[in-house]
Amino acid sequence: MMRARVLVGLIGAPIGIFVLWMGGAPLAVVSAVIAVIGGVEYARMCQTKAWTPSQPVISVGSALLVVDAVLYNGAYGGPLLALVLAFSLGRQVFRATPAGSMAVPALEVFGVVYCGWTLSRFCLIRGAFGEAGLGLALLVLVLVWLTDMGAFFIGRAFGRHKLSPSMSPNKTVEGSIGGFVWAVAGSAAYKVLGEHTGLWYTLRWPQAIVFAVLIAACSQIGDLAESGMKRDAGVKDAGKMFPGHGGVLDRFDSFFFVSPIAYYYLRLML
Repeated sequence: MMRARVLVGLIGAPIGIFVLWMGGAPLAVVSAVIAVIGGVEYARMCQTKAWTPSQPVISVGSALLVVDAVLYNGAYGGPLLALVLAFSLGRQVFRATPAGSMAVPALEVFGVVYCGWTLSRFCLIRGAFGEAGLGLALLVLVLVWLTDMGAFFIGRAFGRHKLSPSMSPNKTVEGSIGGFVWAVAGSAAYKVLGEHTGLWYTLRWPQAIVFAVLIAACSQIGDLAESGMKRDAGVKDAGKMFPGHGGVLDRFDSFFFVSPIAYYYLRLML
């Protein structure tokens, strides 16, 4: 398990950084693939509860949102969400049965927001902040990774007190603290390195520390939230795409929750 996690990280990290550096069409394609697969996994989890949201509606809507964010800076995000809602409600009407008329549209719209809209906010960080976008998006990636690694390794070495046994029994308070410490240390190192090399845009010191704490908190909340979804659905992993990690939702759960918080924080601060 550990070897598989490390191998996935060693392969995935440079690929992710390269795609982020390229931006444009490569970022749109990779983000759309993540959104589509995430939609498939989400719909499958819903089906274990005998809910029947449309997987194509969720996947297509999610993919369109991230492509819009990359190619058009999110100009059509609102209309796309409205279209998903209208299509979902209209589909229920044409089915001519009241069964699922509340649950199905709600699940479809939430699925598009969760798998597509959240990821589109990260794409906007890359594209909507001009030359600073690459450095800011890379910082988000680094902080999410460090939070995850800090929580995992510190929790494994020193974890004694359960953080949320009902949601995720393996997570510990010590691991959570480790995630915060690693994120803050990583943000400080990222700023110092960026200032000395000029390779990327850096936040001011107070912003860099607050941003690290915010990302670490949201990353762990996103992780626990997805764990709760899986427990509610009665599945161990959302998918099997990444050995040692599970599926797209297992690997990007923190990232999905972090992205909109990070984007709007940066919009307010910069």
